Amino acid sequence: MLLLKKTQWFLPLLSVAMFGQHNRVVDSLSQNTPAKKLEEVVVSDSRFPFKRSQSGKPIIKINSKTISNFQGLGLSSLLKRYAGIEILGAHTYAGQNKTISLRGGRNRQVLILVDGIRVSDPSRIDNDFNINFLSLDQIESIEVLKGASSSLYGSSAATGVINIQTKKAESGFNVSIQSTLGSDSDQNSERNLNFFKNAIQINHGGEKISAKAYISNHATDGMSAVIGPEKDPFSHTNFGTSLFYTSGKDFRLNVGYDGSEINTAYDNSFPLEDAPFQFITTMDRFYFNPSYQYKNGNVTLKAGYQKVNRDFKSDYPFQTSSENTQIEIFNKFAFGDKFFTVIGALFQHNFIHNISNQNSTQKDIFANVVVVPNSSFRLNLGGRLNGHSTYGNNLTYSINPSYTFVKTKKLSVKILTALSSAFIAPSLYQLYDIYSGNENLKPEENHSLEMGFVINYAGWDWSANYFQRNETPSLLYNLSSYRYENSDEDITYNGLEFQLLGLITSKLKFNQNITLIETEKGDLRYLPRFSSQTELSYDVSNHLFMSLRLQALGKRLGLDNETILNRYELVNFSVRHNVKETQLSIFIHAINLFNAKYIEIEGYSTRGRNLIAGLSYSFQ
Repeated sequence: MLLLKKTQWFLPLLSVAMFGQHNRVVDSLSQNTPAKKLEEVVVSDSRFPFKRSQSGKPIIKINSKTISNFQGLGLSSLLKRYAGIEILGAHTYAGQNKTISLRGGRNRQVLILVDGIRVSDPSRIDNDFNINFLSLDQIESIEVLKGASSSLYGSSAATGVINIQTKKAESGFNVSIQSTLGSDSDQNSERNLNFFKNAIQINHGGEKISAKAYISNHATDGMSAVIGPEKDPFSHTNFGTSLFYTSGKDFRLNVGYDGSEINTAYDNSFPLEDAPFQFITTMDRFYFNPSYQYKNGNVTLKAGYQKVNRDFKSDYPFQTSSENTQIEIFNKFAFGDKFFTVIGALFQHNFIHNISNQNSTQKDIFANVVVVPNSSFRLNLGGRLNGHSTYGNNLTYSINPSYTFVKTKKLSVKILTALSSAFIAPSLYQLYDIYSGNENLKPEENHSLEMGFVINYAGWDWSANYFQRNETPSLLYNLSSYRYENSDEDITYNGLEFQLLGLITSKLKFNQNITLIETEKGDLRYLPRFSSQTELSYDVSNHLFMSLRLQALGKRLGLDNETILNRYELVNFSVRHNVKETQLSIFIHAINLFNAKYIEIEGYSTRGRNLIAGLSYSFQ
């Protein structure tokens, strides 16, 4: 099998960005079992707070401590350190649109949630979300659920869900500031001070009412979009406010607004050349999330509205405007400590102003049940009926049993399996764009099989997962007709994910991730068949942390699906010092330490060796 031959390229090297047991929630299933250490809690695979060891899915949990160690680097750099995740465009200039890939999928197959609410831009090709809108300093935690999850979260969750939780107001009055500066240049340019990030948050948390407000800005003018001498400045401003109210134990309400404006220069793509083009995009996001707790259950409403305006100033200027509305209500109820149920309904509406005012709606009903008959076996079952305004009713399902067949103080072995499906409707752009749209497109259905195991021995965790995804029929862009079409036959992706992490010494931590992906007729352009992330981190003291990270990517196909792009390796180094008895932290990041030259997107610039330094401080 070609996948196994790729492992000879694996370089067992270095890194890990400081793990921490930050989450202090203990679910009801574990209260009767004494634990030696506090274990992180995950909710994405069932919407109930289960310990990660009790989950039946491979879930990545990124807590606030890990996020703080990536401040100054951004969300793309953080996500790329995990197995099965690629962010295409993460190493190019700041204004580049990002392609988020989970297990070889594309943007259309990855669902992004912010505080449980889907975020998307219906005017974009894949009806996806521009993660450049998100500022890492406002993120509290992230869960990445890999595998088809449409039965629990709706359409587009074919290869996974990225569930982002933003920061809430802390107790009392608090002001937090963060300032970062450094260089942002390609391999051949001089290292100048051209990278700046600044953020401030003010919050006040009371017994019943808490509120926060924030503003941040990221500006750089160190790189060109395409390879060339001209620099393309980038500026991004985030701002927002939120209010949290609780009446006690029963009722909670979270309501807020987030705004974002990106102003960036960009270059010509056809032909590929420097150009004085300008792109201005704004996002306004409102959300309203009440929940009511009652004995053994709760009812939650998640309502959100998002509007995105884009203005392209070029030789052929145009503007787009889109709206995305989501209203979801669901009820969670636990029958003792054996059965956990979720029943709900979801309404989604997408609208774009620039293509004949086209719109689409989806109305879903769904149910999910987790059965835990004993401490060893867990069964997660889900189903969803999706009613699409164009494509009618579509059913998705999920069957996810897991079994722990060895469990001692020193050793545990768990088997994970899952069989699930997903539904993806063509975007409004793919259907109605005057140049490349195709109103005869059929929706894409995905069927996924997953099998894997997790072994914990003497503090070391070793996991491996095999996945296979079948797309029937796949949505693709035909380079001959320049239109979106369906594939003539089913397309299958399969792959393997490995992770090994643990303590070499009491202070030296090791983390190794490897991902292997194969497909005969699918689309892996710019995506590696083999990728590896190796990390070492060292806790010098309670206040000083160091990490070394190696990212290694194998050969990739170019845009024409024939050109072979060479493999490359990037080494990054980070130091963070928390000043004793203060709320001051100082961090330094060395990016692409050896100034490696590589291609991420053909014809586009990539980052060379750069240094970024900053500080964060909070006071009451």
